[in-house]
Amino acid sequence: MELAYRLAVDESPYIKDIRDGVITLITPGCRSRRCDRVVTFTNGISRIQKTLSAADLLGKYVAHDNNRDAMGMTLKLTQNVLNTYVDWKAQVLHDLHESVPYLYDNTVGDGPYNAWIDPILADEWNMIASRNVADMTKFGMPGVFTHGDFDTWSPGYLMFLAALHNGISRLYETFRQRNADTRERTLEPEEYARTWFKQNPPLPKTLWSQRDNNNYERNRIADFAALFQ
Repeated sequence: MELAYRLAVDESPYIKDIRDGVITLITPGCRSRRCDRVVTFTNGISRIQKTLSAADLLGKYVAHDNNRDAMGMTLKLTQNVLNTYVDWKAQVLHDLHESVPYLYDNTVGDGPYNAWIDPILADEWNMIASRNVADMTKFGMPGVFTHGDFDTWSPGYLMFLAALHNGISRLYETFRQRNADTRERTLEPEEYARTWFKQNPPLPKTLWSQRDNNNYERNRIADFAALFQ
């Protein structure tokens, strides 16, 4: 919501350049019912029993979410995203998720790559990811990295709607935050270890809130949009 608001009303030159040069379409939440179910689960049911299955929280048709439905196209959610992408002849599809600290550009993945991905796109995945990591590190934002354990093969992921329709797909993970509360988050050693692909790792302990999540996602999208000016 904040990104949409800033793109609409912010008069700073940086945002105005993006607004004047980029058409932005936003799907606020592909899984709005799941959000309601998680709130119910967190606030009430979890005090009684914790036996809900993935189907209870995520839907009985896919048993995960629509991020596994891009090949089967069984859900209206997936069909609507594809139709919007094709009708507008969009160039880029951002697919935003929450899981690991703090921002993971997992478009690059760790192989194997799908053989139907255009070689130019695969090279752009690496180029764009490196630019994102470098620029956000310059912003003073730790824990931004690329590469990892994503196989970049399955065409069932939502981002493949762009990757296999002559577009640029981007898949990101920010730190999981199931609600709006600010909480102290303590990481495991392997999560904050410095590695060859994580030169500026996240902090061992920090206060994290939806505000932080928004900052990482918004700055990354704005940085990416600036590449296309």
